[in-house]
Amino acid sequence: MDDLLARVATLEERVAALEAAPTTTTPPLDTDADDRFWALTGLTARVDRPASSGAVMMVGDVRTPAGDEARWQYALTTDHLLAADWSDLAPVLAALGHPVRLALLRAVLDGARTARELADAVDVGSTGQVYHHLRQLQAAGWLRAAAGGEHVVPAERLVPLLTTLLAAVR
Repeated sequence: MDDLLARVATLEERVAALEAAPTTTTPPLDTDADDRFWALTGLTARVDRPASSGAVMMVGDVRTPAGDEARWQYALTTDHLLAADWSDLAPVLAALGHPVRLALLRAVLDGARTARELADAVDVGSTGQVYHHLRQLQAAGWLRAAAGGEHVVPAERLVPLLTTLLAAVR
């Protein structure tokens, strides 16, 4: 009983310390403050107008539930994007177009890594079905096979993945 009382006392001390700690609040990213378009302001400062029709950028500073981190940014001019052959992008986008593949990516970001763990996490059935979807995600660059049969979202693809999902949010 003494052990239990000591553990409760320790927990109470930790809670008190947490409650006494100063809190910092980060303003939401979509506030109506003067700097609402802070990222856009930085991008437009780098665009050569009027020679260019503008630019598009994705940027992120990410830590996943599994602890993976990525800080990444990429930008292209609008001219470059409009001149590109969009049909070349279809396989990369199509790989995200299946609910099982999206669930697999989410499970990897949550910490599942092996095909067996992924099969359990998304309740797909067999690991054979999981491997079918994993191959498509790997071919599109959304996943990479790592040591020990584990699968990871490459750091350079983490922010693009999340910004693609952000684009789908309405």
